[in-house]
This record gives sequence, structure tokens and C-alpha cells, in this order.
Amino acid sequence: MKTLYLSLLVLLSVQNCANKMQDNFPVPIIEAYHQYWVAGVRGGGSGTGFYITFKKELPKDIELNQLYFRNGVAKANKITETQYMFGFVGKANFQRGNEILSDAPPKANDITPPFKIVDSEAILEYTQKGEKKYFKITDAKEKEMLAYPSAKPRN
Repeated sequence: MKTLYLSLLVLLSVQNCANKMQDNFPVPIIEAYHQYWVAGVRGGGSGTGFYITFKKELPKDIELNQLYFRNGVAKANKITETQYMFGFVGKANFQRGNEILSDAPPKANDITPPFKIVDSEAILEYTQKGEKKYFKITDAKEKEMLAYPSAKPRN
């Protein structure tokens, strides 16, 4: 009997999550891409920026919460009225021993997204009229890596 109740509870939980995945985002997405970067100085760090550009400004009742991408999660950073960036800290080019504790990279990106995704997909978590919802981005492009210079050229 316990097994039946447990199975029913799991089934209802999965069904509840499935109802929150939206087929369309309320504002059309013009472009979604990710781009790796690496600092030009030793120990300067690395990471990935995931960018989303919307057709128009998001309505006041929509708030972007976070983005799940490749076993990581990042908060939304507004760049312009229509573009947002989600920053993921990388593990390359990070020098141990010189970091400030608050700036240390996360231990491991073992974040499980609420829905199954592949490497080229992301899950956007947002709130609309107080209700948490999810949207799967399936067509995210990968742009060429940014390798930042180590210093400004001397003239």
C-alpha cells in the first residue's frame, strides 16, 4: 500500500512539473546563443555567457529568474531593454591560492535542471503573474570563443 501511495505521489509531481513547461514564451525570442570566454591573464578565469534577445521589452508581470544550461544554473542580468545575459563560471584559467573567498568559483556544476535537456538546450525559469513557469530553449547557437587580451597594447 505504501508503494502505491509513493507511486501516486511521484506521478502527480511529474505531471505537475509537466504542466508548468510552456510551449511558447510570452514575448518572441529573436536570438539565443552561448559564448565561451577566457581571460588573457594567468588565473583570470573563464566561463560561458548565455545571451537571450527578445523582440520587445518584457511586460512588468514577467520576471526572469534563472537559466539552466549544461549542468549549471545562472541568474538573469539585464543588458538592455530586450537583451539578457546569464553568466556561468568556468573551471579553466583559475589560479588557486590567490582568490578572494567571495569570488571563488563554485565547487562543481552538478545542478539538475527541472526537465531533461541536451547540451544545445537550456531551460529558462521565469515568473508570470506570480506563477513559476519554464520554457525550453532548443535552438541556442554557439558563437566563437572570446579570448580577452592580457594587457592593452603599448603605443
